[in-house]
Amino acid sequence: MTRSRDHDEPRRLRDALAEVTAELGLPEPDAFRALATNWQEVVGDDLATHCRLQSLRDGILRVSVDSAPRATQLRYLESDVVDRASALVGAGVIRAVQVRVDV
Repeated sequence: MTRSRDHDEPRRLRDALAEVTAELGLPEPDAFRALATNWQEVVGDDLATHCRLQSLRDGILRVSVDSAPRATQLRYLESDVVDRASALVGAGVIRAVQVRVDV
């Protein structure tokens, strides 16, 4: 059996991680980090203190909040949150926000 030369050559770790990240539906690591760092700017100071980013996968930003009223507030603001977050991390990275109450 003849092996392709591509499989014999070492790959850069960054390239391998980018491939696996794409296969799993995960965004670039910098996107989640940028959201976490700038979350107060995305949702405002008051709401930001009541919610925590959980994950970003397949365009779905998962956020936990500390109460049902805050969950309702965040759901109501979803399109604004997606727009502001997209301005920060790029169009198409976030398509929706999934909110969960985590007491």
